[in-house]
Amino acid sequence: MKDKIKVFFGSGFCLGLLPWVPGSFGALVGLAWHISSAIIFDSLCLIRISCLIGVLVFSAIHYWLTPWAQRYWGDSDPKNFVLDEIVGYLCVPVFMISGFYSWWHYVVAFIVFRAFDAIKLPGARYVDKNIHNAHGVLFDDIISALYTSLAMSLFFV
Repeated sequence: MKDKIKVFFGSGFCLGLLPWVPGSFGALVGLAWHISSAIIFDSLCLIRISCLIGVLVFSAIHYWLTPWAQRYWGDSDPKNFVLDEIVGYLCVPVFMISGFYSWWHYVVAFIVFRAFDAIKLPGARYVDKNIHNAHGVLFDDIISALYTSLAMSLFFV
């Protein structure tokens, strides 16, 4: 029973268990958090604070579950363990200079983040190849979020 609960949370409420692009499906949890925050709050500052709270909550769960997930799935960065993608996406609105002003901004940010996370731009590539603990699993996604935030901020300004 304990493993099932850990799988539920570690896989982004089972979205990371889907057979195709589990990281993208898992990152949808971060997107849903972001959109929910924008619906609830009308202030860019409050939206960012809400997303930062999400970053902290999912990061704490990530650090708690990573050693278990690595053993459970037998991989240093298990594809079904998607808390890093959730945190990564939630970092995008936290780091952005501007806000999201249309539904398509959310879609573009999500696609750009997933593309940068898959490509592993410099910095993220180094972390992905050389740091195989909880920090490494998480930080390559945060670096991809920084790249995404920079690209989105330049595009939307």
